[in-house]
Amino acid sequence: MKKISLSQFDDVYALFQQSFVPSELRPYQYMKDLFQQGLFCIYACYSKQELQGAMIVWELKHCVYLENFAVHEKMRGQGLGSDLMKQFCQMYVNDFLFLEVEEPYDDFSRRRIQFYERMGFILNPYDYIQPTFRQGDQPVILNMMTYPEMMDEQKYQKIKKKYLKLCINKRENYESIRRKNY
Repeated sequence: MKKISLSQFDDVYALFQQSFVPSELRPYQYMKDLFQQGLFCIYACYSKQELQGAMIVWELKHCVYLENFAVHEKMRGQGLGSDLMKQFCQMYVNDFLFLEVEEPYDDFSRRRIQFYERMGFILNPYDYIQPTFRQGDQPVILNMMTYPEMMDEQKYQKIKKKYLKLCINKRENYESIRRKNY
């Protein structure tokens, strides 16, 4: 798994489009702009020049946020997702890691949570309403999962505040820019 260059961005975005519903994925140009600004990095795994999996990682001051993680559909169930998550946790072994998952409302969302739990992540008792990326989208209720330990209320509030300041302000700023210039 290695950081991608801008020339690989379109392949990764196409994988994310296949793996996420639109309300869980930043719009193409918005994501590309943030990537070009260096606000997050994208790691990807290729085999014979074919994209196998990818993840978006925000390296924040006191923690690391895994925003999106996807494995190509034909590679699922073969252990690649587990391998990539183990590499991710190893790369940031000295950091507090967090990600978001949907509430466990169906079999698919429960399996996703169980996957992360097998990787050592802990489902925290805090839910969170993710603001929308696009006008007309419905907000999504998410739960935070953390590694290597559960967070307390104080840490949750601190992460939420910093995450909102960085990620949500970027959304709002982008929407106002996009309406004017894009």
